[in-house]
Amino acid sequence: MIKIARNVFEHEGHQVEYRVIPWSRAIQMAREGKVDGVVGPYVEDCPDFVFPENELGMIGFSFFVTAENSWRFSDISSLHSMKLAVAANYSYGEQLDQYIYENKTNRDRIQVNYGNTPVKNNLRMLLSNRVDLVVSTEPVFWHLAKQLSATNRLKKVGVATSPQKSYIAFSPELPSSGKYATMLSDGVDRLRRSGELDEILAEYGLKDWRERVDE
Repeated sequence: MIKIARNVFEHEGHQVEYRVIPWSRAIQMAREGKVDGVVGPYVEDCPDFVFPENELGMIGFSFFVTAENSWRFSDISSLHSMKLAVAANYSYGEQLDQYIYENKTNRDRIQVNYGNTPVKNNLRMLLSNRVDLVVSTEPVFWHLAKQLSATNRLKKVGVATSPQKSYIAFSPELPSSGKYATMLSDGVDRLRRSGELDEILAEYGLKDWRERVDE
């Protein structure tokens, strides 16, 4: 998403500065107009923000365990026997969010990770057997697993949330947000028409999400 944004905005004479900060803090800073926007939210994460017409991906959440674990996700009740690692203040869909809320003080069921790299921290905890289960978006999970040379030690065991449209969303406080949202949306159309979007996605082993949905 950052590479797409940089391509679009630099083409229009703007420079993108990307900072990794905790999710809840990023949302608050954008809401106060201290940064222009946030990367990756669903509309329901911050409905007061300014969203471009074009999304920048279809993102869902899946469950992952170590390769030797025979557990499979069937429904929310099947989580009771597992210690699940989650990232603080992420939304994983209504059902799983409710389960996390109801069990957040039960350390045998929920491990909440804070900070700038919560998903990577959760993955390390899974590899060291400090938790049984991690929930994450699949592309991010496998990218981090590759960084840790651990892809062969892990497997996907179920879908927590079906893919939904994900965006770069802009601050409701800044008058420039509407202009930037339109610029980004138009830029995605340009990249899709020119084939540049396919080239960017291919660097990450991905394909155009709209093609996948249409199939």
